Amino acid sequence: MRMQRFAWWKSTLAGMSVILLLLAATVGLYGCSPARSSREGEQAPKPNEPPVNPLTGEEVSSWDLLTRRPLAVKVENDPKARPQSGIIDADLVYEELVEGGVTRFICVYLSRDSQVIGPTRSARPSDIDITFYLDPLLICSGGASQVISMVKAAGLRYISEDSVHFWRDRTRKIPHNLYTSTALLRQYLTETGDTYNKLPQSGLVFTSGGGDSGEGEGEEAQSASQSQATSINIPYKATICAASYQYDASTDTYLRSINGVPHTDLTTGKRVAPRNVIVQFITVTGSGIYDVTGAETPNLQVIGSGKCLVFTGGKVYHGTWKKANRNSPTRFLDENGRDIPLHPGQTWIHLVTEDIGAVYK
Repeated sequence: MRMQRFAWWKSTLAGMSVILLLLAATVGLYGCSPARSSREGEQAPKPNEPPVNPLTGEEVSSWDLLTRRPLAVKVENDPKARPQSGIIDADLVYEELVEGGVTRFICVYLSRDSQVIGPTRSARPSDIDITFYLDPLLICSGGASQVISMVKAAGLRYISEDSVHFWRDRTRKIPHNLYTSTALLRQYLTETGDTYNKLPQSGLVFTSGGGDSGEGEGEEAQSASQSQATSINIPYKATICAASYQYDASTDTYLRSINGVPHTDLTTGKRVAPRNVIVQFITVTGSGIYDVTGAETPNLQVIGSGKCLVFTGGKVYHGTWKKANRNSPTRFLDENGRDIPLHPGQTWIHLVTEDIGAVYK
C-alpha cells in the first residue's frame, strides 16, 4: 500500500512539474504584455515560389525580408517638417487626420530600408486600429499618457524617443527634428529578443507579380465603375496639408504635391511618387483626448465599411472598403465585390471624411 501511494504521489508531482514548466515557458514568451489576438490572414512563406511583398506586389530578393516585423513610423506633415526623409522608401503610407485638420503619416516598412526617416512625431489613438493587423513595431516620439496606455493595453509593440535608436538634427528646431532609421529600429528589435517570423497579409491585390490571393489578381479589372483620371486633389481643411497628384504615364506613378509645391525627399531630393493612391472615406468621432492647445484628437473609424476611390494606372475605380475588425486588413472592392487590383509599388492611403472629399479629372 505504501508503495502504491508513493507511486501515485510521484506521478502527480511529475505532472505538476510539466504544468509549471509550460507556464514558465509561456511567461518567458509573452512577458507581462497583454495577451494578443491572432491576426487574420497570416501566411507562411512559400519557398518554391518567388518572394513577393504582400504590401507592394513586388518581388524581392529573399523571404527573410518579408517575414520580419513591419515598422510603422509616425512622420510629421507640418510645413516646418518639410521636406521629410524616408517617405519614398516606405512600402505603404497612411495619411491620417489629427488635431486642427492637419495630417500626419504612418510610413510602413517591410522589405524596404531607409537610412533616414522623419521627422518622427507622437502617436494617436487611431494608430492602433490602422496598423494592428500588421502586428508592427509602432515608432513614435512619444504620446499623451492616455494614448500610450491604449497602445500598451492593445498589446501593440512600440518604441518612443531614446538616445540610442533616434537622433536630433540640430539644423532643425525642436520638435521638428527627431529622426530614426530602419537599421536602428531593427537593432532595437534584436536587442529586445523579437521572435517575429511570419508573412503579413495586406488585404491588397496587385495586377502582376503577386500580392494577396484573390479573384482578379494578375489582370486589370473590367468594371463599370472605372474611368480615366490623371489628376487628383485632396482639399484638406487645413490648407497647409492640401495634397494633389498628377499621373505620369512614363513612370506609371502619381507625382505628389503639397499645397501646390512638389513633395520631395530631403535626403535624396527625389519626388514622392506612389504607384497607387486610395481615398478611403471614414467617419470621425471625438476621443476625449486634447492637445496642449485644447484641440480634441480625432478618433478615425477605420473598422466597418464605406466608400473609396482607388487611383491606379491613370484610372479611378469607385468602390467600397471593408474591415471586419482590428485584426483584419482592409479590402477595397468594386461594385461586384471583387478586389480592385493595384499596380505593384508603393500605395498611399488617405483617410478622409466625406466633407473633405476628393476632386479628380
